[in-house]
Amino acid sequence: MPLIRIVLVIITGTSLITGCGWWSANQENDRALAKVHDKYLYERDILPFIQSGLSSEDSLKTATTYINSWIRQQLLLHEAESALPANQKDFSKQLENYRNSLVIYEYESRLLSEKLDTQVTRQEIETYYQANSSDFELRENILKADYMQVEYDSPELRKLRSQWRSGDPTSRAALRQYCIRNGLNYSFGKDEWRYFNDFINEVPVRTYNQEEFLKYNRNFEIRDSLYVYFVEIKDFRIRESSSPMSMQENNIRNIILNRRKLELLQKVQEDIYETAIKNNSFEIYQEN
Repeated sequence: MPLIRIVLVIITGTSLITGCGWWSANQENDRALAKVHDKYLYERDILPFIQSGLSSEDSLKTATTYINSWIRQQLLLHEAESALPANQKDFSKQLENYRNSLVIYEYESRLLSEKLDTQVTRQEIETYYQANSSDFELRENILKADYMQVEYDSPELRKLRSQWRSGDPTSRAALRQYCIRNGLNYSFGKDEWRYFNDFINEVPVRTYNQEEFLKYNRNFEIRDSLYVYFVEIKDFRIRESSSPMSMQENNIRNIILNRRKLELLQKVQEDIYETAIKNNSFEIYQEN
């Protein structure tokens, strides 16, 4: 194997290393920084990788790292070129297919941005959900629950408990203000589904059977070493039942949009094909 020739050029003279980064004082006189066999690395190749604002030392480190990496890559490439037969180095077909895919992708992306209707109505979401509810099976237990946290030794504990149990809006508004003033956790009035496993990170429920717990506990108190928690479970669904539509709206919207994308692209493709037939834009040659 012929001796590998590697030439590193020390950046001097017209090449400047400054606090603003590495830059050539005269870019028209571009200088070679390294050579591996018959391949050269020039200043213009490395400049995009030297960030402005770097110190001279950091600029030099970045340049040195890039040069060393380039040398290793070129050596490996040269070795591969020498070792592989011509048929294993011909990627013209793959490159053509890759280019074709990129061109088609860009064209389709522009079509979608210009012509795709991205508005999905509530009625469309409801219609899809009703027709496909069995596809949205819960993998975890979920619930709707209100709760509030109260200091275990609060002198107002009895009053707060009474307000909570009354459940009227005025009492809940007062309880919300109490929690805010005292920096206590609470959640009520949101009417949103949450996973049971997320809920027990906020309220210290301990159970080995979530389904049984949900069936037999609707209004309860629970305590830890510092707080009492008032809890009202307003609704729940157990795993393997249908997920409520409100939890699936985004998924359904994406499904509808993806279906529209496919339909639009298929229509465009079919229109192009039909136009080509009318214009005799292609021929199919029959075998003799």
